[in-house]
Amino acid sequence: MNFYILGAGPALVMFHPSPHSAELLLPLAKELALDYTVICVDTPGYGKSDALPNTPNNLSDYTKVLHDFFKKMGIELPILYGSATGAQLAIRYALDFPNEVSHIFLDNAAHFNEVLRKRILKHYFPDLTPEINGSHIRKIWEITNKMFQFFPWCFNEEEYALHRPQVPKEVLHTIALDFFKAGENYFLAYKTAFMHEKAEYVQQLKVPTTIFRWKGSIIKKYIDDLLAFEFPSCVETVSIPEGHAERNIEMIKQLRSKVNGLPNYNLPDAFNIEPNEKEKSIGLIPRKDIPNILENGSHFMEAWILLKKYNPELNAVELQNLMIDWFTKSKN
Repeated sequence: MNFYILGAGPALVMFHPSPHSAELLLPLAKELALDYTVICVDTPGYGKSDALPNTPNNLSDYTKVLHDFFKKMGIELPILYGSATGAQLAIRYALDFPNEVSHIFLDNAAHFNEVLRKRILKHYFPDLTPEINGSHIRKIWEITNKMFQFFPWCFNEEEYALHRPQVPKEVLHTIALDFFKAGENYFLAYKTAFMHEKAEYVQQLKVPTTIFRWKGSIIKKYIDDLLAFEFPSCVETVSIPEGHAERNIEMIKQLRSKVNGLPNYNLPDAFNIEPNEKEKSIGLIPRKDIPNILENGSHFMEAWILLKKYNPELNAVELQNLMIDWFTKSKN
């Protein structure tokens, strides 16, 4: 299990969206680290965390592993924050271990009716297995682009159009890179969490819960569909402004409001944290600058062709890992 730990105070555990990693949450975590010990966890199979030993059947397959992790870390009664996939993990964890959570915050939590759910499942998670000819690269860039044009991205009808300004190419690049890092099994937690996006699970909660209604979310319609249901008294809703800066200010305010009265968390003295560095592909990287990020995503294909030329013996997965290394190291 890979994680990032920041700050001091009561334990706040943060779960990220798919197919991203905990790195996505670090800017928010740094702000919250003024009040909390913040633990940002890479979901098993994402970021640098090992995948589950078996294909997951439901979110409890993930929460059992997370529960074991919490026990080993000495984390008791944490606050949980989760966004999208992470929100569903937080819900499931609170349902599976209701006496071991002090509060959960749900960001980008939604409800989908069964008709729409079946239609989405049919198209939303295409096969992105690396291909030696690089054809999967075009698929990933298409998905990344459409995610900000339509929701769900796989539908082109006007009723699903988002009508938003063009997203900077650097943002699209980072998201596409997360798809590459997640690999061919990018969909496992993603899809399992999507199957869990039902109001009935929120209705079953017995722990204090705050649902963020972020006005700028690409899934606001489906957040509102969730909020149309009646929930127990332990569940409250907080409206979050549309702008990203205002959003962070309000979310931080809400999260900080729950810090009083919680015990401080201290990493166990005997706990030995070893840096988690996954084995990378061995290969040659051209002695030239990495391709510049382009609006159409062709910089990934340019990098792929160059790496393939210098490493004809590598298979598609090895080439993809080498490409990830090249782009990642250049950023650092």
